[in-house]
Amino acid sequence: MESLLANLPTLMALVRHGSVSAAAAELGVPRSTVSRRLARLEQELGVVLAERTTRTLKLTDAARELGGESAALLTKLRTTAEAIVAEAGKVKGRLRIALAPGLGGPFIAPLIASFHRRHPDVVVELLVTERQPHLLDDQIDALAVTTLDPALPWSRRSLGRTPAIAVASPRYLRDRPALTDAAALDGHVVLWYGLNRGGTFTWPRLRGAPIPVRPAFVTNDLPTLREMALEGVGVAMLPMHLIVDELARGALVHVLPKQIGATIEFFALFVPERGKSPVLRALFDEVSRYSAKLAASANKA
Repeated sequence: MESLLANLPTLMALVRHGSVSAAAAELGVPRSTVSRRLARLEQELGVVLAERTTRTLKLTDAARELGGESAALLTKLRTTAEAIVAEAGKVKGRLRIALAPGLGGPFIAPLIASFHRRHPDVVVELLVTERQPHLLDDQIDALAVTTLDPALPWSRRSLGRTPAIAVASPRYLRDRPALTDAAALDGHVVLWYGLNRGGTFTWPRLRGAPIPVRPAFVTNDLPTLREMALEGVGVAMLPMHLIVDELARGALVHVLPKQIGATIEFFALFVPERGKSPVLRALFDEVSRYSAKLAASANKA
């Protein structure tokens, strides 16, 4: 049993990454150590945990089941330990947050900084990834998303809403026809957020059906889209929380304010067990405070 408990973190790393090299890099040990620990687990349990060839390693269903159950148990232990510490009046532990590139932008750093000042004993890990992680296997406490998949078994909490508005730089607008109607977008350079998957490009109207647009630039990175707008390349639709300062100082101008726009809602997905965590609840409290502050700034802008 001692060997089992000692080597489970190695199995969990293998389940997360699917390769010895990546697991070794995460654990900070040689590849040979990972292979040796896996062999010890197999010997103690008396079952095959990986199918090996000279070049590859494929985990068995038994390995994935054991790794998943271990991750769930670790989550429960972490939550219990944090609750015990909180009873002494202290929020302490580790908080692992994941989000897609561009989703947080300049919003996330001030939020984490404020959280750290309030709770200096919490170690925060921020994972920015294109891949949607598995909350249990990857030990993610909160995954920030803007769309919900009802098939996922995770709990969810709304983190707040932000308007998405059409903006352009004064330099761009100075040399172009006046934008007084959404139909006039056809004569303007449109900068579009998302991925071109062969469908129709549209922007949402405040009322009525979306309007088709013909973008000259397409990206799935919001900070890059904002910089393109600031450089005077064209008109972009951006979340308000990314451009509050730019609007306030006049670097960007809100265009078609009564015609083009939408509301983006942010959610946190988390393992139900982690909903009991004082550390995660402290993060949600911080998000509520910061969102209220941001909304006040946006209204002034």
